[in-house]
Amino acid sequence: MFLRVALSVAAVTAFFAAAACGGSSIATSDDDYRPSEDDGSEASAAAYGQVSAAGSLAAAAVAAGGGEPSGHSCALNADGTVSCWGDNSSGQLGSDTSGPYSTTPVPVQNISDATAITTGASHTCALHTNGEISCWGNNNSGQLGSDTSGPYSTTPVPVQNISDATAITTGASHTCALHTNGEISCWGNNNSGQLGNGSSRNSTAPVRVTDTDDAAAVTAGNSHTCALHTGGAVSCWGGNRWSQIGGGDRSGSTTPVEIRDVSGASAVSTGSDHTCALLTEGTISCWGRNGDGQLGNGTKFHSGTPTQVVGITDADSVDTGSFHTCATHATGRASCWGYNGDGQLGRSMDDSAVPVKVAGVSDATAVSGGSWHSCALHSGGEISCWGFNEYGQLGNGSIEDSDTPVKVVGVPRYTAVTAGNHTCVLHSTGRISCWGNNSWGQVGDGNDSGNVIVPIVVAGINDAATVSAKGGHTCAVHTKGAVSCWGYNGDGQLGDNTNEDSAAPVGVVGITDAASLAVGNYHTCAVHTTGAVSCWGYNGDGQLGNPEDDSEVPVYVEGVTDAMSASVYSDQTCAVHATGKVSCWGYNGDGQLGNGSYETSKSPVEVVGITDAVSVAAGLKHACVLRAGGAVSCWGNNDYSQLGNVVVSESNTPLEVAGIDDAEALTAGDNHTCVLRAGGAVSCWGSNGYGQLGNGGSENSARPIAVAGLNDAAAIVAGIIHTCALRTGGAVTCWGNNDYAQLGNGRL
Repeated sequence: MFLRVALSVAAVTAFFAAAACGGSSIATSDDDYRPSEDDGSEASAAAYGQVSAAGSLAAAAVAAGGGEPSGHSCALNADGTVSCWGDNSSGQLGSDTSGPYSTTPVPVQNISDATAITTGASHTCALHTNGEISCWGNNNSGQLGSDTSGPYSTTPVPVQNISDATAITTGASHTCALHTNGEISCWGNNNSGQLGNGSSRNSTAPVRVTDTDDAAAVTAGNSHTCALHTGGAVSCWGGNRWSQIGGGDRSGSTTPVEIRDVSGASAVSTGSDHTCALLTEGTISCWGRNGDGQLGNGTKFHSGTPTQVVGITDADSVDTGSFHTCATHATGRASCWGYNGDGQLGRSMDDSAVPVKVAGVSDATAVSGGSWHSCALHSGGEISCWGFNEYGQLGNGSIEDSDTPVKVVGVPRYTAVTAGNHTCVLHSTGRISCWGNNSWGQVGDGNDSGNVIVPIVVAGINDAATVSAKGGHTCAVHTKGAVSCWGYNGDGQLGDNTNEDSAAPVGVVGITDAASLAVGNYHTCAVHTTGAVSCWGYNGDGQLGNPEDDSEVPVYVEGVTDAMSASVYSDQTCAVHATGKVSCWGYNGDGQLGNGSYETSKSPVEVVGITDAVSVAAGLKHACVLRAGGAVSCWGNNDYSQLGNVVVSESNTPLEVAGIDDAEALTAGDNHTCVLRAGGAVSCWGSNGYGQLGNGGSENSARPIAVAGLNDAAAIVAGIIHTCALRTGGAVTCWGNNDYAQLGNGRL
């Protein structure tokens, strides 16, 4: 069984429960109100941003915002950056160079460490890793939380006096934050008491919500705000013309009032004038305005008490738009209900007072309802949007509405994956995220204790071209050829002329022209653009390719001038030459040098009979080569059938793996080997005690067996006893041992 590195169940729970759900709205005149069967005596529109406490994909969260007649959307990228698209009339895209609107994502300026985002009617906010908040866009009511930014700001400005936020949410023109102690503060428009501090005066600085100290989430609507409490209760405050804060008398409140008949809630989301709660059993209850069926109870009657949404028993998230609501299900599908005048339900049909399935969405991990459009985050890190698109808020490069989902273009993606007893991915932006064992700081976030169960961004790297990991350290090649390493350094494998561990990247001495890296347990090698190879770290068995002692700085491998690539593990190193030959050096007690002997060598020796090598992969005591025709040959120890041959216990010369003639990539772990095959399938063989072969079993195999359910792989990497694949859609899927959280699924 393999596990997708995505917003896991735990991360989704954090997404919608602990990190606040819901977003934003905008009040409009009756003339601007979209047609419905409502009485139309008061009109409003809303858009709702999402927030995320953890990110593991190219896009970690999506937020759809904006109100009539505009709209914008934003993505929290897994590398901590933020991209926005759509209307920019108030600077809500966070870029002063994108014009009045953008039909494709543009990067928000000066944001590189975001952990959550939320979109308002015409402003946007981001939560930073240090607990601070930045906002940008419209500031006509002080919703940016700064009294010095003027009527609007095209670049992020810091919110005053907040340094301990854990979640954020935006309303039409107000913003709220959840603090570490369970308190809530809000700022901006307060004409209906939506700031919750007992007054109706606007505030450009955060004010604390009255009598709330146990909140787990907060969500802001058009003119009301709601909190989810740690025990599963919900309280709301602000405007109540449509009973959106509960009760039948429609009188508002400037302080929180508990919603009767709601208990056991795990998330809450506020729409323009309605509110919905996700309950722990997977059902959804909604209350408030219902003229377009946005309560999902099969009627269009307003309700001051919570009513259950029809037919939903497996929801794992809910988000409210202006006059529609959407949910994701445990199956990955998404459904929406309510107003559909612009296709925001995700299919061509009239309004619906009951949930309808969004067309073509089967792998959603989150959904966000905007004013007149909706967006979904997919398990592969992609984003799709549907509905109103006059300002490009669907992000597909056009301004044509769509009543079915269209993919957002240009969201940063994963481009490579590497693994040891931890796992790292390279982003298309040049940043790196890692997770898993962090005993020596090999995850690279500046800390060196415990396991990291969800991906975190490596500190200080934004120009990586490649990344490689093994054992207790990780290294990256920068775009200009320099190399940085971090993690364990007891043998000098970080190359910084010390043997001190480092939980943050340090520069390798003297390398400015690296083309690629090979990281082993105790040593590291770089292939230079000249074809030379240099190595550093432990050299007890000659694995540095040089007769010298251990080295804390790179030393050149003797006699190698035309290397195309290299692979290392614990005690040996191998390189592919431009001629198609392979040479190896280091320990050879199991024949892993492939030269027909068992003698250890401190200088390169040629692997017997290989003249058509494409790549080489070194395991703990074996090595394999991918040949030009798609065949694979292996040599060395075979105790676990890692050579793909049942006949021998070991071999000091290459043996061809039976049944492989279409391999496109190759990787080796401790005692297992895997290939990427033509068409995107993956086959593995060897040790399977932890399920690292991916077939759902635990028995070793001497013949290649297909990884179950995987047919869209673009790259593969074997860790020590786990395996990961980069998929064509940009997702990363891992299987095998998870003792150190190296599968990235949010749990051990």
